[in-house]
Amino acid sequence: MTTNPHFETADSWNAAETMLAFRPLQPTYTAGFELEAIRIYVRDHRQRELTIADRTCEAHYGSFVVSQSRRTPDESRRLALEVSYGRNPIVARVFEHEARLYELGPEPAPEDIDGRSPAVVTWHDGDMFFLVASSEMPSIELQKIAMSLYPR
Repeated sequence: MTTNPHFETADSWNAAETMLAFRPLQPTYTAGFELEAIRIYVRDHRQRELTIADRTCEAHYGSFVVSQSRRTPDESRRLALEVSYGRNPIVARVFEHEARLYELGPEPAPEDIDGRSPAVVTWHDGDMFFLVASSEMPSIELQKIAMSLYPR
């Protein structure tokens, strides 16, 4: 794997928790995919060190990624419900939290350099912003993964 100065890799969920200002949630349903990497973003686009409070956690599971970050409640809500992650968002819920689902885009033509639009599920839980995305799986499957972040 090529090193990337923007993130550090955590060996486990417990290790990730020590690198963050929040306890990251681990999905219990992964559609059969194994955890490949947990990345904690420690630098911004200008290579400036991020404070622990400003870090984002990304868990990569083969065909999908789960991203979690702590922001202000207003910013978390804005990122989840107002920022566009595709076309025609579908209003949904992840347990009691309002969410947006974006469907997987159509297969692109071979000459299309942009590629396929990913399926995305976004929601906020107070000051936490969550995003689950995949360029292969449908949004309904991603919603199941999102639901599994909350223990029953």
